[in-house]
Amino acid sequence: MIGSFGKVVFEVSAERVRTFRDFQIQHSAKYTEHAIHGRKGLLEFTGLSASTASLNIRLDAGLGINPKQELNTLHEILTNHEALPFVLDGEPQGDDLWVLENIGETYEIIDNQGTAIAVEVSIKLKEYIEVSANGD
Repeated sequence: MIGSFGKVVFEVSAERVRTFRDFQIQHSAKYTEHAIHGRKGLLEFTGLSASTASLNIRLDAGLGINPKQELNTLHEILTNHEALPFVLDGEPQGDDLWVLENIGETYEIIDNQGTAIAVEVSIKLKEYIEVSANGD
């Protein structure tokens, strides 16, 4: 197993190939600028932003994947606004769970019945930090 996002498992086996490419992860800090008359502003670190990730997934029937079924799974995660673990190389990414913010679909091959044979999917994830009732 290469990794997973909830029930979407990235793998290469004799039966199927579900991998991704163009993986990007971004980490950023937040700063507030305080104006000082006649001088440059003073920056104050106010915390870290939630990390974001993006990747492209090829859903190809020729590689043992049912594009329609896989897209339904992704749409279900998005619609149900599920916060899920994002794991790569056996390591959880970030400090907590991740949500699916965006799905982009490019239908590359469609058969003469209108069935998707190969779809390139781009997804965007955002780190989701759970806060307990006591604010922790």
